[in-house]
Amino acid sequence: MEALLVIAAVIAIVWGAVVFLRGGLIGGCLAVLLAGVCFSVPFYKIEVGPLPLTADRILLVLLVVQYIFWRRWRLADPKPLGKPEVFLLLFLGMLVASTFTHDWKAKNYQPVAWLVISYLMPATMYWIARQMKLSERTILILFGGMAVLGVYLAVASLAEYFQLWWLVFPKYIVASATDAAAEFVGRGRGPLLNPIANGLLLTACLGAVMMWWPRLSRPRQLALAAIAGLLAAALFCTLTRSVWMGGLLAAAMAVGLALPWSWRAPLLIFGLAAGLLLAAVHWDDLLAFKRDKALAAEKTAESVELRPILATIAWKMFLDRPLLGCGYAQYGTEHENYVSDRSTRLALERGRGYIPHNAALSLLTETGLLGLSLFAAMFFLWGRGAWRLWSDPALPLWARQQGLLTLIVMGAYFINGMFHDVSVVPMANMTLFFLTGITEGLRSLTNRLG
Repeated sequence: MEALLVIAAVIAIVWGAVVFLRGGLIGGCLAVLLAGVCFSVPFYKIEVGPLPLTADRILLVLLVVQYIFWRRWRLADPKPLGKPEVFLLLFLGMLVASTFTHDWKAKNYQPVAWLVISYLMPATMYWIARQMKLSERTILILFGGMAVLGVYLAVASLAEYFQLWWLVFPKYIVASATDAAAEFVGRGRGPLLNPIANGLLLTACLGAVMMWWPRLSRPRQLALAAIAGLLAAALFCTLTRSVWMGGLLAAAMAVGLALPWSWRAPLLIFGLAAGLLLAAVHWDDLLAFKRDKALAAEKTAESVELRPILATIAWKMFLDRPLLGCGYAQYGTEHENYVSDRSTRLALERGRGYIPHNAALSLLTETGLLGLSLFAAMFFLWGRGAWRLWSDPALPLWARQQGLLTLIVMGAYFINGMFHDVSVVPMANMTLFFLTGITEGLRSLTNRLG
């Protein structure tokens, strides 16, 4: 076994060197993203304290080294700070202060580990992506890499859902399906073993796939439609309602925003009407259906009932500390003081051991109005920059499409964030920060051509 690991490591190092040297910073970023999806903690880790070493974390360190050399050799494209970067730095500073002014050693330094994984590592990807030299070739490499990743995730998800285990890779996915303690078994979890994370990535990859449409001939467009259908089927197999909504939004944005204005309003009205009709007819089925292999359909309905309980706990915690919150990653400890509250009809005790199923409430509870305001301002500026990029007809298609892809991913992130704390979902922030970093890197192109 050790010999196989050594051989695999040597092959990985050789191919990693090829990717980093020949692919440039975009190749290095995609390598980190791929490793984080397929070869992170469940695949292999080296225990070195609260933050184990994994392939993606090692590659991120190498990417930083590559960036330093690229800057020295003038192969990067340094850009001045803008408003989004100012708010990002303020937000990160607030998170660091919030972490280390509270019990940062709790549960084997878990707050520090979450700070690094959920925000500092994604912020590093953002900075490097923003500083790379951007061209049509760079963006097409991005679209192509994400399309390939999407096909892999779709095949793995469908194979897992239909129990075609010979098609599933890595094999730890198969092993976890027989683990009594594993979550989400029976759904399309993908290599991240999480249907929400898998759905977010599939949505981002579906957006990248659709960016190829105007570049292809009619026969190739038919093949592309088949690939998009494959990804859509995989999204369904996550059996996660917020993922379905995010996927529908991605398709609507990719198609709707590319249509003339005269077509958008009728299609929007038709789409909303169809969605409302479908929800009304199948409301009970949407609330309760069998998702996890070991859970009955009633458990799906219970997850809906749990959300107002978690929201009430989070709101009570916010009211006690409205400005700065209870401390980053301290909810797990602090919420214990509220579950015995009997001042409401809701059985708050049922919320013990859970985290808020809402990204905004999670930030509001742990970092207060200050933290949520900084993140919201940063998110708004990212969205505004992406919209300006997409809506500027003077820009080349590849640059405008990068803005559209970012809008798609931000929309899916927002929708899933309404029902889950996506900041702790594996690779969610990494993907968001990576794509927004590239989009913000194109701001100079907007100014130059505008």
